Amino acid sequence: MSSSKFTSDKKTGDEETPLVASQQDDQTESPSGDSGVTDESDGSRQLWEESEHPWPSTFERSIGLLASPVITPSLADHMTKSPKPGATPLGAIRARRKFDAQTKYGTNDQSKLLKPKRNDSHDFEMGIERTQSLDLKKPSKNVDAKAYRQQILKQKKQTQKAGSKPHHTKGEVSMATLSPGYHRELASDKMKQEQAQLDLEGKATFSESLFNMANILMGVGLLGLPYVFKSAGWYGGCAVIVFFAFVTWKTSILIGRELNGDPRPSAFFDDSPYKSPTVPGSNPNARMRRPIKSFPDIARDAFGEWGCFVLSAVLYFELFSCLSIFFVSLGDHLSTLFPTVSMNTHMIIVAFALTVPTAVLRTPKLLSYLSTVGTIATISVVLAVFCSAVIEGDATETLAQQKGDTTGGPYRQTWNTSGLPLALGLIAYCFSGHAIVPSIYSSMKEPQHFERMIDITFLIVIGSSFLVAVSGYWMFGNFVEDQVTLSLEEHASQTGQGDLAMKMLTWLMIMTAFSKFTLTMFPLALGMEEIIAPYIPSENVMEVASSLIKLVLIVASLMVAIFVPSFSFLCSLVGMICTMVVSCIFPAAAHLKLFGPRLGFGEKLIDWIFIIFGSFTAVVGTIATVGM
Repeated sequence: MSSSKFTSDKKTGDEETPLVASQQDDQTESPSGDSGVTDESDGSRQLWEESEHPWPSTFERSIGLLASPVITPSLADHMTKSPKPGATPLGAIRARRKFDAQTKYGTNDQSKLLKPKRNDSHDFEMGIERTQSLDLKKPSKNVDAKAYRQQILKQKKQTQKAGSKPHHTKGEVSMATLSPGYHRELASDKMKQEQAQLDLEGKATFSESLFNMANILMGVGLLGLPYVFKSAGWYGGCAVIVFFAFVTWKTSILIGRELNGDPRPSAFFDDSPYKSPTVPGSNPNARMRRPIKSFPDIARDAFGEWGCFVLSAVLYFELFSCLSIFFVSLGDHLSTLFPTVSMNTHMIIVAFALTVPTAVLRTPKLLSYLSTVGTIATISVVLAVFCSAVIEGDATETLAQQKGDTTGGPYRQTWNTSGLPLALGLIAYCFSGHAIVPSIYSSMKEPQHFERMIDITFLIVIGSSFLVAVSGYWMFGNFVEDQVTLSLEEHASQTGQGDLAMKMLTWLMIMTAFSKFTLTMFPLALGMEEIIAPYIPSENVMEVASSLIKLVLIVASLMVAIFVPSFSFLCSLVGMICTMVVSCIFPAAAHLKLFGPRLGFGEKLIDWIFIIFGSFTAVVGTIATVGM
């Protein structure tokens, strides 16, 4: 018998069934399903695979910077890497041809230009279904050998259980278990099990996902909540918070169902949509559609490439607007500490400082530290406002005397119709963050518990919002600033009570705005880099282009902040234009488009109410806010 190939006496039809494939076949087959060998790492492979997807393929990877309060340096490095230069299908073909030609003639290794073959597992993640070939060629010997080995071993187990006489000889069983193909399959199965375990260990638990989601919703917008009551009054502020919290809670659930690929609650399924063995649409209990992993992909599935392009443009515009808001927040807080220096000068100084962590040095360890600052600041603001209101109580009379107000009150109002547009925009900005929901969803160990996590998260966020809003407005009344921390610092400096604590809180807010600016910059910059990457010849040129893009974004957002130095106005405008589209109109419209035939009348009615309300508010509210 030849050493390169074993055959059995067992016949299948008129053909021999090989137990083991040839050595040549073994060399071209790897446990992962790839052929050939490549020096590319998994991170580089993912960057190459991103190049095969339409713009913005970097959004899913980079937006994770804003999804977690604690980021490891290695993860931060992965999330902020620039796209591969020349990474287009045509560019990849040329790179492979160049590599093949250089290899043939013995030139230097250019493996960095070689585009690795895609992972088979990636096909399932992107919803690409493999179909059996329609040609009538003979099946490969590898497949026949594997099937025959499995048949022998399965029958052996069955006969051992039943105690009956085996159908196969000991020689056949020995050849099946000792063949190289059998051990290769065992190694492949073991590798897959270990990878599945690693994937599970990297996933977030229910409590971690809840904390991450709450951290996203309770951002810098929390500072402007007392100003909501100043704009709309006690009743108006409460109504706006409750109403828009309900809208964003419902649309968060809709996004989860769109990611899950089915209009039914996520708890209806007992497995992860990304690991489910059930083919979508194969039976009534299966998911209706394939699962989705990113916000732009939802738009692409629902409305095509143009819909994805429009939504992505709105998302990036929102990120850019946030940069200007952070500049204003930095200028306001620095002005309270150093009042002799103008606010514009403060923002210009900060702009120079921001070039270090964003454009000049991309240090993953620094980014990992910055990611924790916002979480500490959020908790500190909630506690500081509440404790100050409890200790100091009503400070409106004192503030009226300090500001020379002789009207004698009242210093609070119950309802103000003219201030509702501004208040609604501020609330919308505070509850924004739906673009990061897919990152939270896909990172969960058990996505089927997503909706319960959203329910608890919004209860916590609503409670914290009312705590800050009511405490701040009760303490300062109509004298409250559009960032409550500014009122706390001013009051502490004038009364001398808790001055040190308030200065520490102010510095913490400065660090928060600084860290938020840095982290928000990268998803926006990567989206821009992705557009020019096909025209960049090398990675060195790509690094220079990446730094220039970040510098341009810093200067542009600084110009906006100098031209419109109002925190409340910018937040309200972003809330009206961007948040209404991303967090209200789009989730409802995509829900209708993807699952329309399976939705009941009540669900369709709610979707249409959200679409009409969001569209009307975005147009009328923006006009009213600009007019104010």
